[in-house]
Amino acid sequence: MITEKLFDSHAHYFDERFDGLADKILCEEVFGKNVGKVINVGTNNENNLVCLEQARKYENMYVALGIHPEDCQYLEETPESEVAELERIILCERERSDSKVVAIGEIGYDFHYEGFDREKQREYFELQMLLAKKLNLPVCVHDREAHGPCFDMALAHPEVTGVFHSYSGSSEMARELVKRGWYISFSGVLTFKNAARVREVAESVPLDRILIETDAPYLAPHPFRGQLNHSGLTEYTAITLAEVKGITPDEAARITYENAERLFFAR
Repeated sequence: MITEKLFDSHAHYFDERFDGLADKILCEEVFGKNVGKVINVGTNNENNLVCLEQARKYENMYVALGIHPEDCQYLEETPESEVAELERIILCERERSDSKVVAIGEIGYDFHYEGFDREKQREYFELQMLLAKKLNLPVCVHDREAHGPCFDMALAHPEVTGVFHSYSGSSEMARELVKRGWYISFSGVLTFKNAARVREVAESVPLDRILIETDAPYLAPHPFRGQLNHSGLTEYTAITLAEVKGITPDEAARITYENAERLFFAR
């Protein structure tokens, strides 16, 4: 049992899987228990607004707003106009004394599906990295079967850092990212019985550069794999991380909480 507060650095409470359930889960299973903070992460300008609306209900929920590489495939407006609208949303929120925006995301590359326009993904990724630099915000990077191109984008924008979420790349790439100021986040995948390689990567990453997340409603940790995920299950990832790093679960919770605070709030 973990007694320290947990920080879920990446979740999607706007997702339709939470329809009619989000408020109950957040009140009873998340903030009603030992989750201290949650980052609610948008994937397009429509649900970015929903993320903001949800976050305003909860003192300890914050948002990352961005355009996901999958979502961008279905947008009819130009990348320039969509990212300009994203900037407008962020700047309007920043005028509030209780602004909830702490990052730009979820952005990146997704090469898993055939037929997606990789050049369009690149344009969106590039424009949002430039926006992050302009607004002095960290980014949350989605990297699915695109490790080299994502790393190249990070190299091309040395003034921008953030987190590679639900990390699936190599130990070597993780270490190079850490050298450049990035954080590496591990989801419930870390707990899967067939994820020995991910645990090896986690073992190689310095503790002061690791975050934990749910990616809710996806990637529920063992023994809940395949079920609806939520931030209350973050502790299972923390427990596995503790085993990998040879520390106590409370230490894993405390250290990853401090890391997330430093990334999202110390700017």
